[in-house]
Amino acid sequence: MFRSIIRVLLGFVLACFAAGAVKVLFALTPGEVFGGDSDALGNAVYLAIQTATQSGVFAAPFALIAAAIGEWNGLRRWPFYVLAGIAIALAGFVAQYQSEELTQPTIVNNYALTAFLTAGFIGGLVYWVVAGREAAEVHQPETAVGRPGSMVSAGNRKP
Repeated sequence: MFRSIIRVLLGFVLACFAAGAVKVLFALTPGEVFGGDSDALGNAVYLAIQTATQSGVFAAPFALIAAAIGEWNGLRRWPFYVLAGIAIALAGFVAQYQSEELTQPTIVNNYALTAFLTAGFIGGLVYWVVAGREAAEVHQPETAVGRPGSMVSAGNRKP
């Protein structure tokens, strides 16, 4: 149980960092990140950490629900986590749009939507790699069939 909690938390933190890094890479050009300035990469990492923190604060309740569903149902395939990440990112995009003031420029454009959806895809994929592949197995209730001393044993079953 404790290992599962640590695995899920680590997966969430790394997924948030990956999503933050994707958003920063959409905002900065490769020249700005890997340019001749010695502090450029450090500044990009700092922005990614800030973005990951903001993304994590928003995504935490939704990610907890998605992780709980994945763990309880033993979902170990990547499409569930990628779709959950995309849905959370889309909710973040809508929340960002809803919080805009009328006098400010809007976030609604294809580039920003692509950045959010890509960040959700990558975040979900990173979560799956770190934590989702190891989701708890579905536990089936034990049946009395075939147990010694049970009313229905292997010899008494009807075909």
